[in-house]
Amino acid sequence: MARKIDHTQAREKGKRPKVKPTQKEWWLADANDLAASIAGVVRTIRERSARLEAQRMLSARLYGNLSVMGIQGVSVSKATAMLPALRDRITYNVVESAIDTVTARIAKNKPKPLFLTDGGDFNAQRRAKKLTKFVEGMFYENKIRQLSPRTFRESAIFGDGFVRVFERDGRVRMSRSMCSGWFIDDVEGFDGNPRQAHNLQNIDKAVLIQVFKKFLEDKVEGVNPKAVEILEKSQAAAPDSYSGVDSSPISDQVAVMESWHLPSGPEADDGISVISLAEEWLYRGKWEHDFFPVARLPWRPAVYGYWSRGLAESIQNIQLEMNKLLWLIQRSMHLMGTFKIALEYGSKVVKSHITNDVGAIIWYNKTQPMYLTPQVVPAEYYAHFERLKAAAYDQAGVSELSATSEKPAGLDSGKALRTYDDIQTDRFQTVGQQYEEFHMELARLAIATAKDIHERAGKFEVSVPGRKFLETISWGEIDLDDDDYVMQVYPISHLPQDPAGRLQTVQEEMQAGLYDMQTGKMLLDYPDLDQADSLQDALLDRIHLMLGDIVDKGKYEPPDGYMIDPAGTARRLAMQYYNRGASQGLSESRLDQLRTWMQDIDMLVSKSLPPPPLGQPGADAALGGPPQAVPEAPPQSPMLPNAPPAAA
Repeated sequence: MARKIDHTQAREKGKRPKVKPTQKEWWLADANDLAASIAGVVRTIRERSARLEAQRMLSARLYGNLSVMGIQGVSVSKATAMLPALRDRITYNVVESAIDTVTARIAKNKPKPLFLTDGGDFNAQRRAKKLTKFVEGMFYENKIRQLSPRTFRESAIFGDGFVRVFERDGRVRMSRSMCSGWFIDDVEGFDGNPRQAHNLQNIDKAVLIQVFKKFLEDKVEGVNPKAVEILEKSQAAAPDSYSGVDSSPISDQVAVMESWHLPSGPEADDGISVISLAEEWLYRGKWEHDFFPVARLPWRPAVYGYWSRGLAESIQNIQLEMNKLLWLIQRSMHLMGTFKIALEYGSKVVKSHITNDVGAIIWYNKTQPMYLTPQVVPAEYYAHFERLKAAAYDQAGVSELSATSEKPAGLDSGKALRTYDDIQTDRFQTVGQQYEEFHMELARLAIATAKDIHERAGKFEVSVPGRKFLETISWGEIDLDDDDYVMQVYPISHLPQDPAGRLQTVQEEMQAGLYDMQTGKMLLDYPDLDQADSLQDALLDRIHLMLGDIVDKGKYEPPDGYMIDPAGTARRLAMQYYNRGASQGLSESRLDQLRTWMQDIDMLVSKSLPPPPLGQPGADAALGGPPQAVPEAPPQSPMLPNAPPAAA
């Protein structure tokens, strides 16, 4: 049968028909088709990611015995919802134990981004130092020290952890974002660098309405004029528009999709950011950055593709085999855990005579009853279970002793504990570096968001916590371009966490001259030293405050007699400030203020000196005066037991 050809659809040679933007090119769609195009793209991505979602559900169940299903993070299965919370099966959750141990070992560190200028002058270096404090203030405001360990744990469970960085009410905000709400195309993210991303999250409707009311009042460009009306008519969050599954939540939340497409080049205008519901868009604006506003913490990056592999997936087969063994052991204990009695047919033994009474009499005929106590569970079951448990910890890179917070027998000295801790940590160097890079990415995103707020509002400040007070820093005092500084991060702490190993390490480095007494006490990080250090450092804090005002602001405050100590601390620090400023291009007016400050210190020192004695030293003793005492050596600190004694 000949195939019919519709020649009416043919086109002239050399001409191509105009094609409307397809659903996958949602960033080119017009306003009427924008929300529907995004919903279609997300549905397609989700259908192709069925295996990934199944793995996430399995990992969540293995870690916390939870049935996490769907992008909403709750189970919509009636069969699963009816399962009892407590089951009659015993378990040994090695997945949870291994993940919690690794989280406690790595996330205990507090990486701190450090900014250095690339060949900058003194003022640029001072601004870079303020930028370090500026980022520290934003981290403090968003409680990153509490947020980062949770993100690390999620990366170990699911493979990736996410933290969103965004603006709200004129402040930089950072919030945890579940990986199940992120949609990345597998083909586009094959090399790990996708050009588009979509994030679905549930947000309270009343909060959204207030946010978009404020946008409309401020006349923010790109906001849909009907956004508030659309939100007021929107239904409660239900993922049916994206997954085909319906649910009936109690909370009054709205499923909001935020989508980004990165610009194709420096001069391209296809960078876009969209906030939409299933059928309507709320915001459509330009996106000029070459990154997404999210920091990602991968556990084990894939060889190809975007999504990483988590620790739970690595040891899940071992966990399942352990569960099977425990089920067999439990069944065996129930079936054979009590003794049995063998009775011969015709023995005429009355069952009621077999009791647990002391001295009970059992009447029998011919053959006496026989008590049978067979082996309940073969020893091989227990041995195999222990081998599996050890293999799971080995796969995770931790020891069973670490999981139970025990130290190996015989390791009592600080040096031995430190060496053991180093061996344990070496396995996680790659993971630790990714944890540090995650904090650097958070800093980059926070700085970019702070710049956007400052450019729009003309002002952005953060409060930086100090040991004794809060310092307010404005972005206008920094205002460094990305090319003006280099960002680094403090490495994972090399000091042991146990008091013995930490004390011994600090003592060794103090004896080597790497740290002075004050720095050594700070590194010990003993809480009961804080109050004493606060009083001892009062003079240093005051001197640094006055000299810093001269260098940074040109504000001169003369010293007073209460800043004079026998060690000459004020004069020494002022000289250091002066030499550093002179070598790094500090203005002449501020250098002159430092010289004046040092002259004032010299005058105060001269006034504090006692009057000179009559005659030469020792003359009073020759004339029968009181003998001069021999000066004593300064006291030796117990923290430096091997240091040579001071010369008299």
